Amino acid sequence: MLKLTQSCRQQPPALRIGFWLLEAFDLYALANALEALRLANQVARRNVCQWQILSLEGRDLNASNGIATATTRLDQAQSLDVLILCGGDNLHTRTEHPVLRQQLYHWAAQPVGLGALGKAGWLLAQVGALDGFRCSLPEPDPALSFSAFSDLSPVAAPFCVDRQRLTCVGPQAVQGLMHELLARTHGRGLVLRMEKYAARQARPLQPMHNTPAKLQATLALMNDHLTRTLGIDELAEAMGISRRHLERLFKRSLGCSPSRHYLDLRLQQARQLLRAGEQSLSDVAAQCGFVSLQHFFRCYRQYFGAHPRDHMAESLQQGSMSKAAASSRVSPIVGPSLAH
Repeated sequence: MLKLTQSCRQQPPALRIGFWLLEAFDLYALANALEALRLANQVARRNVCQWQILSLEGRDLNASNGIATATTRLDQAQSLDVLILCGGDNLHTRTEHPVLRQQLYHWAAQPVGLGALGKAGWLLAQVGALDGFRCSLPEPDPALSFSAFSDLSPVAAPFCVDRQRLTCVGPQAVQGLMHELLARTHGRGLVLRMEKYAARQARPLQPMHNTPAKLQATLALMNDHLTRTLGIDELAEAMGISRRHLERLFKRSLGCSPSRHYLDLRLQQARQLLRAGEQSLSDVAAQCGFVSLQHFFRCYRQYFGAHPRDHMAESLQQGSMSKAAASSRVSPIVGPSLAH
């Protein structure tokens, strides 16, 4: 089992997660969880997590909005590190179902992480699976008496991971819960890269046809001088405007300072060169206008959440895999198997 408290190590194994669905489950909460895991695989450029969609009977289940989702029988699930219960509203009577109650007791005793999204956390509470653990739970249904849960330790937070228990208050908190889970198993650097990627994707495209001509000319000049960088005063002088005017143009049109945008361009160029895998770290740093490796490393890590060596290693590893695949004439591997 992959421990939820371990710090990031080199190439930790893929985190194996099962989502246990109940009838009328909250599809919004499930989608938020799956999207966070999908993005983690995309940003990491490998499968850092794998998931299975499960249910007691292995049949198609309808979400609360009526959309049907195919599932696999819970007792046929492949090896798991974490099992997360996904329900919807009106769950207070579900533990009266003997098979469900039996399965909840069974999984609470297993050496895996056990969690729940939103109100499904109260199902874990009803079988004592949260006793002695800090947890984050939404307001209970009126049919539940909170006084009956004297061993619960609720926290005033949208989500909580305490040892092998994971809980959150609702669908909006699911992403935070998944990020915390990924941070504990694969390092916070991965989560930082995910957040940076999402922020860049959410940045609206600037209508260049409405962009001031002076700004367009400055951007072109920056792109032409990534190795021997120009100072902000030099850029302003080349455009025939004051430094203050240039800074206002960038702030109004791009939402950042000229120096910040210039640095972003150089770092993006550095990443492309590292992925090409044809130059050393010192050559890449010099070609992108960094006078020292330490400054390059610090800026790169702050921007991408990873060391330049990590991206260079990814490029070399992918090149080796491509050569091996070509020499053996086999089809490329789509993804690692869940089976052990």
